[in-house]
Amino acid sequence: MNDFTNKKEWNLTKIVLPQHTDHAGVMWHGSYLNFLEEGRIDALNKVGITYSKLSNKGYEIPVISAQIKYKISFKHGEKILLKSKFKLVNKIRLNCKTLFLKVNGEIGAEALIELVLVRKKNDSIQLVREVSPEIKKIFLLLEEGP
Repeated sequence: MNDFTNKKEWNLTKIVLPQHTDHAGVMWHGSYLNFLEEGRIDALNKVGITYSKLSNKGYEIPVISAQIKYKISFKHGEKILLKSKFKLVNKIRLNCKTLFLKVNGEIGAEALIELVLVRKKNDSIQLVREVSPEIKKIFLLLEEGP
């Protein structure tokens, strides 16, 4: 899952609510994607830029690949600690590795999300191949960790 060694982790605690579960009270697989996005947005906020500000500047950071390995299910009412690390790859791709941890520290799931920076211009979306210093600084702050 790429080399995320020596990267500091961004933490976000969530509680599994009824809307996150299936009829058996087990966390639904789609909820993991929502939590992953919330973790990324939270980390962006912590480095000083909201996703809406980024979007207003004409940028988006869409997911181009998502891999989730489910190990132990989470149930309604459980606390989950998301520990995420970022890594800038090939100057234009940002990878995010996240562990979903149970209260006892067991790994319930792990995910690798690959993102790219795109620019919205009129009605088109273009991959940003040369990241501006402002955006690169944001990516490097995410990579550095809290």
